[in-house]
This record gives sequence, structure tokens and C-alpha cells, in this order.
Amino acid sequence: MFADIINQIKEKQPAILIIGDLMLDKFIFGNVERISPEAPVPIVKLQNEKHMLGGCGNVIRNLNNLGVKASLVSVVGQDLAGDLLIEQLLKKDISVSNVLRLGSTRTTEKMRIVADRQQVARVDWDMNDFEIKHYNTLIESVAKTIKDVDGIIISDYGKGVCSELLIKEVMKLSKENKVPVYVDPKGNNWDKYKYASLITPNTIEAESILGDKLILDKDFENAGEKICANFDIDACLITRGSDGMSYVSENNVYHLKSKAQEIFDVSGAGDTVISAMVTGLSIDLTPNEAAEFSNQAAGIVVGHIGTSAITSQELLDLN
Repeated sequence: MFADIINQIKEKQPAILIIGDLMLDKFIFGNVERISPEAPVPIVKLQNEKHMLGGCGNVIRNLNNLGVKASLVSVVGQDLAGDLLIEQLLKKDISVSNVLRLGSTRTTEKMRIVADRQQVARVDWDMNDFEIKHYNTLIESVAKTIKDVDGIIISDYGKGVCSELLIKEVMKLSKENKVPVYVDPKGNNWDKYKYASLITPNTIEAESILGDKLILDKDFENAGEKICANFDIDACLITRGSDGMSYVSENNVYHLKSKAQEIFDVSGAGDTVISAMVTGLSIDLTPNEAAEFSNQAAGIVVGHIGTSAITSQELLDLN
């Protein structure tokens, strides 16, 4: 099955535009041999560290690994973290012409400290001082790129890029150009996502937006129907962690059980879900087939330590 899908991706070479919050993911790996005498906290002895594309950059990593032509509209600061992100993008042959660099803005960065395969702490530096005047530049970047893509992913991490102003303009442009928009949401202002083709909240996000607790399959079906109706969205894919995922559209409802053998880290799993789902839809898989593809991919990445992206080889190894 997956060999056929990978071949279809190679043949069709779908092009996807990602709009979202780009951030640097930094990992500190080590082990714990003693507790600090200064406070009741573990001392992590450094073994190695690495940095990678995070936020919407992890969506790019997933798409790139699957063979999709990915392009990007985002913002970073003129700082070391921004330099590292630009370097990572260029290594993957991703154009940075639509990545706005601002001296007044700090690049979003997340540093995770992992000891003995367990995350013990995370330190965040969030983007700040992103002024509304810069959104016109982002809108212009979307307008000049949209004619060359098969779909748009809104990867909203709530750091400032995916404002209501920008997203509503993206929805308008997508309608004019008949390009589907797929959303990985954040926060409680989902009005800006109106008229999307697909939205992929996790359970907590769906519960928060509806004010309901979701437990049974029927709860997830009702939640998906309400989300689609309330926000004029064609379909809703709710990810349910170890319980899999639920897909709801006007004419289709189904539930998929998780394919994860063992869950070590769910960091970035949502990025893999939307990347694989959109890839599948872009090569004309049915929603059911695309969701199964997405579910399999997510089941692989949660078995890795740290923010992880799916690879074609890992999917082929499942055959």
C-alpha cells in the first residue's frame, strides 16, 4: 500500500504552501547521576545536543521527507536562532524568499532537556513585537505563491504569524484561486479558519472550543459535526492520542485506532498527521485512505524521542 502511495507522490509531485509559526527546536540530551545540592532537581550531564526545524518547520520536514514540494511563508528574527533556521531550510532546498526577517522580532525557540529518554524540562523563547504593518508583506507573499500550489497548510502555533488579519486574507485568496486550505489550529479564535477544507484539532483543542468532554466515539462524531457546522469547514479530523483519530465530514464518519507500538514522545505528532493527510488528499487518495496513511505515519513518529518527522523509508518498512 505505502509503496504505491510513495510512487504516486513521486509521479504527481504535489506542491504545498505552509503558512505558520517557524521556530527552532533545540534538544539537550544527557543522563542523570545525582541530584543538585542547590535545589531538589536532577543534574543532567550533557551527552549531545541538536537543533532542527520546529513549529511549522516540522510540517516542512515531514512534507520534504515524503517527497512533496514545500514552500513557506513565515517570520523569524535577525538572530542566531533565525540564522540556524534559514540554514536548515536551505539544506532542504526550501526557498527562504518568503521568510520575513525582522530585527525587532525574536525568533521563537524551544529548548527541551531530555535525560534517560525522559523530557525533564522545556525552556521557551517566544516571538515578540511583531507589528501589524508587516502582515501586508506576508499577504503579498501568499498572493504571488498561491497560483503554483495544490494546497495550503495553516500551521498555527499561536506565536503571532497566523493572525486573524492574515488568515482571512489567505481564505479569500484560496477561494479566488480554488486552492484548498488545511488547518492545524491553536487558541480559541476559530472564526479566522472559516471556509477551510479540513481542520485537525487534537482532543483537548476540540473540547476547549466546544466546551464538551469527549470520551466515546459518538462524542467525537458530534464534535466533528459541530465544528464543521459552526465554522463552515468541510471536514474535521480529531486526533485522539493513543486512541487514534476520528474523521467527520458531511457524508463520511469513521474512526481509526492508533498504530503506535509504543509512545515515547508526542512532540510534533500533529505536524505529521496534517502533513501526511494533506499529501494523501493532494495525490487524490480518498479521505479514508489519506487518514489511514496519516494514522500510520503518526504511529511511527510517536515512537521516537523528540520532535520527529516521518520518512518514506519508515513507511515502506511497514509493508
